[in-house]
Amino acid sequence: MEHDASAALAADGRLVAAVSEERLSRKKGQWGYPWRAADACLKMAGISRADVDVFCVALNKFPACYFRKPSWWREAGEKWNRLRRQLAGRPEEITVTMSDLIREVREGKMILADLFDWERFRADGFKRAEVRFVDHHYAHAHSAACFSGFDRALVLTVDCVGACCAQDETGTHTLESVFLQNLMPLSHTTSVWSGRQLRRFCMTDINGSPGSFYGSVTEALGFISPRHEGKVTGLAAWGKTTALDEPFRRVLGLSRDKTHFVSEQIHERCGNISEARKAVIRRTMQGQSREEVSGSAQRILEEAILGHVAWALKETGMSKVAMAGGVFGNVKLNQHIMELPGVESIFVFPAMSDAGLAAAAAQLGTMGQCEVETVKLADVYLGPSFSNEEVERVLAQAGFPYEKVTGAERAQRAARFIADGGVLGLFQGRMEYGPRALGNRTILASPCDAKINDDLNRRLSRSEFMPFAPSVLAEACPGIFENFERGAHAAEFMTVTYKVRREWQSRIPAVVHVDGTARPQAVHREKNPRYYDILKAYEKLTGLPVAVNTSFNVHEEPIVCRPEEAVQALREERIDALLIEDFWVSPKKA
Repeated sequence: MEHDASAALAADGRLVAAVSEERLSRKKGQWGYPWRAADACLKMAGISRADVDVFCVALNKFPACYFRKPSWWREAGEKWNRLRRQLAGRPEEITVTMSDLIREVREGKMILADLFDWERFRADGFKRAEVRFVDHHYAHAHSAACFSGFDRALVLTVDCVGACCAQDETGTHTLESVFLQNLMPLSHTTSVWSGRQLRRFCMTDINGSPGSFYGSVTEALGFISPRHEGKVTGLAAWGKTTALDEPFRRVLGLSRDKTHFVSEQIHERCGNISEARKAVIRRTMQGQSREEVSGSAQRILEEAILGHVAWALKETGMSKVAMAGGVFGNVKLNQHIMELPGVESIFVFPAMSDAGLAAAAAQLGTMGQCEVETVKLADVYLGPSFSNEEVERVLAQAGFPYEKVTGAERAQRAARFIADGGVLGLFQGRMEYGPRALGNRTILASPCDAKINDDLNRRLSRSEFMPFAPSVLAEACPGIFENFERGAHAAEFMTVTYKVRREWQSRIPAVVHVDGTARPQAVHREKNPRYYDILKAYEKLTGLPVAVNTSFNVHEEPIVCRPEEAVQALREERIDALLIEDFWVSPKKA
């Protein structure tokens, strides 16, 4: 719950709505409790808090207001903490860790359920909801396995750290059963998914955390973790020397039996393990360029994880791999897992960070009321949408000239504009869940000229080393990208990079990184017909089934959610024109 605070709603085992709190609060990386997102999900489903049967939480944090403290001084401290945050306008940040609660009730020889304020919970509108908790890494694993469409698979979860229960037969726990568990801080699990069940057989504690290693490098380079790890991945393509490889191996490595990750230099005696790891990395990288640091960090991360995955594939006989957890936001790592010998197919849950825990918790909360089937995730268009009437009211207030465009003219207008060198903001349908813009909150441009990257970086206040990604007609992907079929499903959500075939690299230079790779979105007409039609119209004009697709946001701001935010981007000249639902908006005539 500390980062990527999100909420999701499931009914009868089906994911109905999901949204990250940051999109509504407009605070990048919003942490705390996702009350706005929870109420937005209920609104999208046309129900209220009173209709909720199960309030299911990924096992890390919970709203502090629902727990009475067992000692008067801790109660007083929490009241002061609550007042301070309320005065600062951040009431959603008032949370309590389950580990702290359990420790307190054990010291006081109490039962966790006795401290829960059911009266406050009911007064806040949850008239009949049962409270349940989901093991952090079990939730990650469930999201990867259940939505992969695989009947049998190797399931990997890798992140910085998450609180997990000693037992995870069901993955969900009541207030009483959580109290009986020993919570463990884990950074990795490996499981087998078969017969709609997860069997965990490998795990890593925080000492050998791959996510903490990469996050520490991110911070040592002057970036913000866990938001800027993608910048390190982008910079790594320029790193060529191996001087830092051996020192970094002493911070992150693979155990001799290849079952878990280890660190020679970081262990329990270090006290604050996270700070100790950061200090070691800072000393190690002194005098090295950010490119070389990034390159070595990426190689060592891949070396450790690929070594484990190759062993686990052989050990289990599996050929399909499903993944979740923040480390699998690393699209280059995902590519190399996909390319391992024996791997037939991969899937990465699109909201791979802790944002994805909400989807798993919501679905797991329905188990017992229905049987959750393994499904192949169709799309992540699970957020808020806005009608033409709502949009037109915003446009009328904004004062920009606009006109209505529908049908084939809508797609053709957009395609012509992009082909002529325009930068187009596209806002349509339900907002995407997860970190990627997939055609509904997207900025489009031509891929033909690499100079467009400089223009987009300037307009969106982004870093020059971050590559832009392509949206591609699905049927054209195998001819453009090598080994495409192994990650075809993952590519629908921009979660893996591919080597671009040599004959295409010069045709679409704006979306090819310095290492010859790209992170495509494969667009199917049945999944997003209005987006597909724009790309198809662009192909008819230019012969290219590819367009630059970057997220509709300025650097360090969340992706736009409401029409007002899209219009603001036009006002600030981040884009040249805006296609918002069925309206074309531009200061200049298209």
